[in-house]
Amino acid sequence: MLITLLKFLDPVVIFCFQLHDVASDFIAKNFSLIKRTLLVVAYISLFWILFPAMRRDFGQYAETMLLGILFLSPLSKIFRIRLLSQLMGLRRQFGILMGCFALVHGVSYFVDPTSFSLDIAPYLNRNFFSMYPLFYFGILSLILVLPLLLTSNALSLRFLGGKRWKVLHRIVYVLLLTMLLHIFFIKSGRRGYAVTEMIQPLLIVSGYILLKVLAWKNFLPFLRDAIVYVGVRYDQYIAVKNESTSSDGLSS
Repeated sequence: MLITLLKFLDPVVIFCFQLHDVASDFIAKNFSLIKRTLLVVAYISLFWILFPAMRRDFGQYAETMLLGILFLSPLSKIFRIRLLSQLMGLRRQFGILMGCFALVHGVSYFVDPTSFSLDIAPYLNRNFFSMYPLFYFGILSLILVLPLLLTSNALSLRFLGGKRWKVLHRIVYVLLLTMLLHIFFIKSGRRGYAVTEMIQPLLIVSGYILLKVLAWKNFLPFLRDAIVYVGVRYDQYIAVKNESTSSDGLSS
């Protein structure tokens, strides 16, 4: 039934192939420039620490980028398409960008006198765990971001070695949990904890676990069939495209 649906939607599938090739070709031609641009944007974004009014936006940017980085890996293994592989090659730069966005979000609470006096200062001489969970998990997330950000470079990789570097960067899974808890308490507020607010983080964690399992072993027949069909259809699309290009070349 799924294959029948894909055949029915063939014009949409072809349009997706065209979009994929345009994006993939652009990345391939400008790969080094895109890497440098991402780093420049990341470091320039740090100046926004001086503008605390933007901190919520940067928190949302960091959240979106972290989820994108984490979900990209299993998705690239499941679907094995060129565009996802190219994005995997940019994952370190995306990580640095995410880390800088998270720094802007977190550090601005310490820079802004009003936020510092209301949300941070009252707990400096008290038990850290007495802090509202909203700020507790926010600070934990900020602390976890720092080693990831500081070691997202080739020098750290050589110094630590591949195995230790990978072990260190598994902190990202803990960061995911603290970030989701931080968001949960933001949405719940100080009025209390609503069970319904747990739906989104549970869906995110469940979806990520499912993708990791599928990347290890695709146990869904309809997904396997769809991937095979799209792969065959893409090869046909490329063959027709190359034939058309050759014909145009001969006619000219």
